[in-house]
Amino acid sequence: MASSKIFYSVLLGYFLLMSSLVFFGTSIRSHLAEDDKSSADLISKTCSHTLYYEICVFSLKSDPRSETADVQGLADIALSVSIAYGEETLAHVTDLKSKATENETLSSCLGDCVQEYNDAVGDLQEAADALKVKSLENVKTLVSSAMTDSDTCEEGFKEMELGDGSPLADRSQYFSKLCSNLLAITHLLS
Repeated sequence: MASSKIFYSVLLGYFLLMSSLVFFGTSIRSHLAEDDKSSADLISKTCSHTLYYEICVFSLKSDPRSETADVQGLADIALSVSIAYGEETLAHVTDLKSKATENETLSSCLGDCVQEYNDAVGDLQEAADALKVKSLENVKTLVSSAMTDSDTCEEGFKEMELGDGSPLADRSQYFSKLCSNLLAITHLLS
């Protein structure tokens, strides 16, 4: 008799424990799903203020920090993505210049672009420092300057009237779109 009482007590305890785990597991999954939805909603809402919505959403979601970020965090991510892309473009144009030994005009234009993208990356790195201290007007000025640096690179190819145009046109355009989105997100912080 006592052993059956113990058995039923253990069985009841086990049942209560399992029920609690199921309930809390469902509750936690539901809460996590809501967090995923709310981070996606914030990204979508934030990117709706930019000119290049799809690029904005893609670039922000490419960083796992976006899952828990507020608008300030999204601005940090947008800036990090812009810096990384600027650095990639600088490496690409440096590589192109090293291979453009046959065409002096092309080599000269690429040399100018190396300098312009070096300046652009420097501007964005300064913007990161300004964003940390919430100096938003400085952020906007520096990001705009980075966009101008990229445009200046492209203008050099137009002025030289190279038959094939700029080998950086697509990269420069994408860089400018990232920076434009960054400006729009920074404006939301004002």
